Amino acid sequence: MSRELLVRKLAHLRRLLEDLRAFERASQAEVEAHHYTVERILELLVVVASDLLFHMLAERGRSPGSYREAFKMAGQEGLLSSELSERLQRAAGMRSILVHLYDKIDYAVVHQSIGPFLNDFSRFIAEAEQWKTEAD
Repeated sequence: MSRELLVRKLAHLRRLLEDLRAFERASQAEVEAHHYTVERILELLVVVASDLLFHMLAERGRSPGSYREAFKMAGQEGLLSSELSERLQRAAGMRSILVHLYDKIDYAVVHQSIGPFLNDFSRFIAEAEQWKTEAD
C-alpha cells in the first residue's frame, strides 16, 4: 500500500471520528432522531479501517473474507494489539447488524457504543500510524 493511500484513509477516519464526536454527549433520544447519521458513521469507521487492513494483509499474503476476519488477522499479524483486534471484531459485528438488519437495532446499544467507537478507532489510527514505515 502506498504511503499516500494510508495517509488519505487515516485522514478520512479522523474526519469520521470528528463527526461522531458531535454525538458523544447526545442523549439516546437524540441518537435515535439522527440514527441514519450515527449508523452511517459507525459503518464507515469499520469499512475504512478494514479496507486499510485488507491492503496490509494482502501484502503479507493474507486474504480475510470479512471485516471481522480482517481485524482478527490484523491482531494475529501484529498490525494491531490483540486487545484492539478483539474490540474491533465486535465493532464489525455491530456494523453487520446495522447494515444487514440481522436483528432489530437496539438504539440503547448504538448510543452506548459511541464512546467505545471513538476510543477504539482513535487507537486504531494511532496503531496504524506505525505502518507508515512499511508503506514507504
